[in-house]
Amino acid sequence: MRDRIIEALPRSDGDSEALSPVRRERFLVYLMGPYRTFDVDAVLPADADANTAVPSFATWDRDSGEYAEDDVLRLLRETRDCLRERGFNAFLAIDVGIDLDEMGAATQSIAFARASNATVFVAPQVGDNLGVGIEIGSVFEDLLATEEMDRPAAEATPPERARRMMVATEPSVRSAMLGSVHSRWDASVRTFSDAADCCRLCAQFSTHIQNEELYGSLPKKD
Repeated sequence: MRDRIIEALPRSDGDSEALSPVRRERFLVYLMGPYRTFDVDAVLPADADANTAVPSFATWDRDSGEYAEDDVLRLLRETRDCLRERGFNAFLAIDVGIDLDEMGAATQSIAFARASNATVFVAPQVGDNLGVGIEIGSVFEDLLATEEMDRPAAEATPPERARRMMVATEPSVRSAMLGSVHSRWDASVRTFSDAADCCRLCAQFSTHIQNEELYGSLPKKD
């Protein structure tokens, strides 16, 4: 999947735009965010209750929150472009251009996160969004598929790749899902005030992961 992402980003295909080359082509930063909706039935078990089985952020509400859907996508693209200007190969799911008939949205998110050096979920104040919880929840729950996590939260040991994930959120966002990100998965949660601040946080995190790969305990992806 890493090679497929890297090869797809410089090409334009359908909704995906061609992205300019970056200095660190093989340092992938996957940016996630609530810029699209999901078919809930496609990602939940047949007997699941959507009211209890998925994390919070219910359905998209255009009348609440500070952002509309287009505003969130614009924020994500600005953050992606800012990171790419700093040399990181940042991308959104739509940039890869994989058809949903080939791979469902939640499955794509898991595959992209596994393939990336760093994964950042950007959560601005958009009201409630069920797709947000499903997408980020699917990625974090993928981390539970280890023996060390198959136990009560107090006794669980998150896998090393949880360190590659960060949530960047506006201070006004409140969610039980965000509360569990640090306590359950030991992943980073940071707050931002505007697009420039969001880029700064993401760049700092990406640089930290890069340094951990070069000089620390995180294994290199290649």
